[in-house]
Amino acid sequence: MVVEATVNEVNTESAQEQAARIIASSVKWGAAASIVPVPYLDLVGLGAVQYSMIRDIARAYGQEPQSEMVRGLVSTLLGTLTPFAASGALVGSSLKFIPGGGSLLGSVSLAAFGSAATYAIGKTFVRHFEGGGTMDNFSADAIKEDLKKDFSKAKKESA
Repeated sequence: MVVEATVNEVNTESAQEQAARIIASSVKWGAAASIVPVPYLDLVGLGAVQYSMIRDIARAYGQEPQSEMVRGLVSTLLGTLTPFAASGALVGSSLKFIPGGGSLLGSVSLAAFGSAATYAIGKTFVRHFEGGGTMDNFSADAIKEDLKKDFSKAKKESA
């Protein structure tokens, strides 16, 4: 009986509260992924953080996302932001090839991009689910402008 009460207490957090917690944690992990000293492996780490974030947000809203669908969405959404951010992720990761300070410069550049992109993607999914959307009817094309606005806002706030 005591175990049931504990389980019920844990589940009292609303989906929106869970999503806010998930996004905050993911933004930190997204920045942490940028310090991986191996060029382009940092981008793989960032993608993994965003994959987990989308999956966890979807679950908070009662969705059970398909792995392949989430992977595709991460690629599509990052692809939407990368040109908008003047290729910040690729440039940041590529700077790590420069001996000495390149790794530090690359990490800082990628951390800014990764944090802002993670925040924007998380907020986009929350807005979609709050509006009654599901994983099945999520359209990356339909949210491009909102994603870019959230990304710009996050970059300004982190500067």
